[in-house]
Amino acid sequence: MSTSAPLDIPAWNPPAPSKNEDFDWAPLHTLDLSLISGDNFEEIPEEVVKQVGDAFSKDGFVYAINHGLPYEKVLRQFAIGQYAFDNVTDDEKKRCVADMLNAGSFVGYKPMGHWQIDGVKDRIEQLNFGSQTFTPEKRARFPEQMQPLIDEIHDFAVFNHDVILRKILNVLSLVLKLPVDTLWNLSKEPEKRGLDLLRYALYRPAPKEDDEKVSGVRLQGHTDFNSVSILWSQPITSLEVLMPDNKWRMVRHRPNALVLNLGDAMHFLSGGYLKQTIHRVVAPPEDQAHYNRLGLFYFALFNDDVPLTPLTDSPLVREAYKGRNFFEEREKQGLPAPTAGDWERMRVRAYGQGNSKKGKDGHDHEKIGGVDVTLYNNVESKAKTQLGRTEPLPNTAATARPVAAVN
Repeated sequence: MSTSAPLDIPAWNPPAPSKNEDFDWAPLHTLDLSLISGDNFEEIPEEVVKQVGDAFSKDGFVYAINHGLPYEKVLRQFAIGQYAFDNVTDDEKKRCVADMLNAGSFVGYKPMGHWQIDGVKDRIEQLNFGSQTFTPEKRARFPEQMQPLIDEIHDFAVFNHDVILRKILNVLSLVLKLPVDTLWNLSKEPEKRGLDLLRYALYRPAPKEDDEKVSGVRLQGHTDFNSVSILWSQPITSLEVLMPDNKWRMVRHRPNALVLNLGDAMHFLSGGYLKQTIHRVVAPPEDQAHYNRLGLFYFALFNDDVPLTPLTDSPLVREAYKGRNFFEEREKQGLPAPTAGDWERMRVRAYGQGNSKKGKDGHDHEKIGGVDVTLYNNVESKAKTQLGRTEPLPNTAATARPVAAVN
């Protein structure tokens, strides 16, 4: 843990919550992390296992409270994120650009405009710290202005991994009726074997004409690529989740709470039993339209070399995987299932590059590693394809407010 005095940087003042309460809020479950105890967080009440299992087998999104980090330390991390985008020079941002297209890595700085929706470029900046990049020789990978803050950033990453993530993985192991440390054992030693990402992100307001072209969507409907995503709640009302009834609903801000969702890797290992969450970011309500939206995330991955084959020791996984074969096309080519690292790199390279094609369902589809990956649009559809599985669904018309209400 860091023992040096923290760098004096401007405090982050959370934006005012929207006065507009006329939203269709997502009815998410709440997980009380303080109920998970024991030296290795192995003492978990049965009701917690049931609650989390119900939530993550249906829509893959929950709130989490009582995580154990004082709110002032959370605000400090948002301040660090704000400092990263306000004080890092353009030259340092260019020097530290992430090699997304070649290496398939988010580590470093992501500039605005790398992604696009129907030709409209994104207005999202990111600074991503990889779990293997905190060593002294690799810290030079990050901007000069951030160097005095890296110890604090590292401490925060360790807390996300060793406390929050470990508790979640232990619960999910029990959900799958596996030994409590099963999923944790696939995620240990992230600084040697892992690819976890601590992300600071800044969503800048979009020009009105851009919002009109894409119906106010700032980040297209998608699933995350990883195992568990930890989002530290912030006040800008922009995050939507596609719920099991196939309607987009807003995620409500809860101060000092987390929003947790699952990604592709967890879906694969669970044989499809645990759902990877479909979510997107849309333009905020009019009274928040002038704010930058600052995001703080921890994206956990299984270790780089973990094959994404279903954990069939679990009876729930075996049952869920009947009739499925996520990687059938790879098998026909004599290729093994991708590892967690392979899948992350393939999706990072492909995401937002305009290589997908409209399907008959109105969504955008792209083959990645032999798997049909869907990016979700505002369409009415009788079916959708999600990572190689087609199932009937009601229409997917968006419930977001019209673009005219934005800006």
